[in-house]
Amino acid sequence: MDDNLVNQAVAATHALKWSTTQGNPAHIRERTMYGLSEDIDLSFLQDRELEHVTIGVYQVWFGFDKEVTISVESQFRYFDGQREWVWQPETGAAQIAAQTLSLLGAKIEKCQGHANGTLELTFPNGRLLTFLDPSSQYESYQITRPGQTIIV
Repeated sequence: MDDNLVNQAVAATHALKWSTTQGNPAHIRERTMYGLSEDIDLSFLQDRELEHVTIGVYQVWFGFDKEVTISVESQFRYFDGQREWVWQPETGAAQIAAQTLSLLGAKIEKCQGHANGTLELTFPNGRLLTFLDPSSQYESYQITRPGQTIIV
């Protein structure tokens, strides 16, 4: 396959945007795929309170107030202030994901995105939740809020 054609397809995927058929500008959805652009505005994550954590065998969902969610399909790290835990989608990993339950009710104090797709969320008492993007071929995690889905 022509490398130029592949590069164009990748660029188009990164810039993929679509709108719903409802005709209302409030329903426009923006979708970004793989990595995080350097100019992405993640300020909507600031001060979000973690309300629930849903643990599946191959996915973990973090639900925040204001209808913000982060679902993870690949890998995340959780530092509880003393020890770091690494979750990957595999059988038996639920106990690792369960460590994040201590964040329930906590608010994000700081969020930082990186071009390589890493997203760092800092919580009180030095706790850190880091979402990784280890694959350029597969979806790693999604950040969703009303009107926007960011796929990394």
